[in-house]
Amino acid sequence: MILKNYKTSENSTIFEALKKIFPDSSNTTIRNLLKKRRIYVDNVLIVNAKEIIEKDKTISIHEIIKKSPSGVKIIFEDEHILVINKPEGLLSVPLDEEKTENALSILRKYFSTKNIFVVHRIDKKTSGVMMFAKNQKAIDKLNLMFKNHELKRAYLAIVEGNLKENEGVWKSYLTENKEYNVRSVENEEEGKIAITHFSVIRRSKHFTYLKLNLETGRKHQIRVHCKDSGHPILGDKRYSPSSSPISRMCLHSYFLEFLHPITGKKMSFSAPIPQSFKKLGVIKFSNE
Repeated sequence: MILKNYKTSENSTIFEALKKIFPDSSNTTIRNLLKKRRIYVDNVLIVNAKEIIEKDKTISIHEIIKKSPSGVKIIFEDEHILVINKPEGLLSVPLDEEKTENALSILRKYFSTKNIFVVHRIDKKTSGVMMFAKNQKAIDKLNLMFKNHELKRAYLAIVEGNLKENEGVWKSYLTENKEYNVRSVENEEEGKIAITHFSVIRRSKHFTYLKLNLETGRKHQIRVHCKDSGHPILGDKRYSPSSSPISRMCLHSYFLEFLHPITGKKMSFSAPIPQSFKKLGVIKFSNE
């Protein structure tokens, strides 16, 4: 599959042409594009970095077709960022010195590099879209975007009972105790501001299917806000004592949109709704 085509503006080696196309890339990265047989000129494979390419030729960058590492599905990858669909039950990152399996360690092992870095997290029991950075420039830009709330993040959740409002905003200050439980407090000096926008997608007799957009990204933010509303997330054993018809917590990171930290291009990614959610039949109900 061709990712993108570029037209040459002068005679040069393929290496020189690629350096102009990707000015922020290292020489090693450019050589790897050739080595991995991803570069074609007018539909002819080019592997020699010294190959002379004439003006007005078309350079095509081809996608690498590779299997995803065990435990995660790779949604997107380039030399700056990596986006995955994290399964429920997998940690995002290691916990202290524990060697429990986690997404970061799996990816570093799979790509044989330590140059994969965390820029945000999703809970172990939450599935869906998660992004990593691959170099310092991307880390700095993405960290700033998260700090300034410049990314769009949307979650799907199935909550207990029927939420009366069709849409609204939950706002509170969150604090964490020694047992790692998070709760809302009224005093802003005791907690950090947390803002969640919600809208009802479907209702059934016992559950409500919600779309949730994060304005801030605090630990357990959605889980605590749902609990505070009187409608905890189905299967959330930490914040709800109720039993659940399925074994997992019904929270899924399904959409992420942002400007690419290097190119500035708008990037949008989504992860399919888990089959276990669909088994509840909630999405078959209409908004009434």
